[in-house]
Amino acid sequence: MVPVSYHDFFGGCATVAGALIGLLFVAISVSPEKLAGERASVDHQVRAGAAFSALVNALVIALVALLPTANLGVAAIAVAAAGLGSTAGLIILLYREHKERIRLSQITMLVALFVLYGLQLANGIQLNDSPRNLGDVSNQGVLSIIFFLFAIARAWQLVGARDTSLLSAVAGIAQRPGTRAAHHTESDQAGQAGPAGSRDDPE
Repeated sequence: MVPVSYHDFFGGCATVAGALIGLLFVAISVSPEKLAGERASVDHQVRAGAAFSALVNALVIALVALLPTANLGVAAIAVAAAGLGSTAGLIILLYREHKERIRLSQITMLVALFVLYGLQLANGIQLNDSPRNLGDVSNQGVLSIIFFLFAIARAWQLVGARDTSLLSAVAGIAQRPGTRAAHHTESDQAGQAGPAGSRDDPE
């Protein structure tokens, strides 16, 4: 049983996970032809599968944590094992379709997800042995946050339909005002130089 002090946190996680799953469905519906049909994209399918798996994992953990007599350790072991199996399936799918054209970003994404599920499985085993260990419960909460961030990054790629990360896009946006400011400064300097030159001409 999870201590009552964690109920607000896991309640918030359940709300966030449910909302993000709904938004993921919206992101997928923007280009459904990339998931099924003749124009289906394996990259799109892998990203959608990875994001959905991570969000469902976080949702199940949060809901089980709110049950009065549930064993969070058993739930963590179950969802981690399911996650490892689904990630292995995504790796096989990606390798079968892109044997010689697998990008480093794709490998990194799936390896990161595989490692997260491995950490969750190890933590779930420890939590099953000591259900009231606050450190292990906190670790499950931290993993849920990481799963959220992972799923949001994959959903961003689905919406943008580009192989760019969320951080790269934010960095690009942050640089734009500086570029415009520099251009504006140069224009002001040129404008100031014009009148000065016209005053010197009569001399």
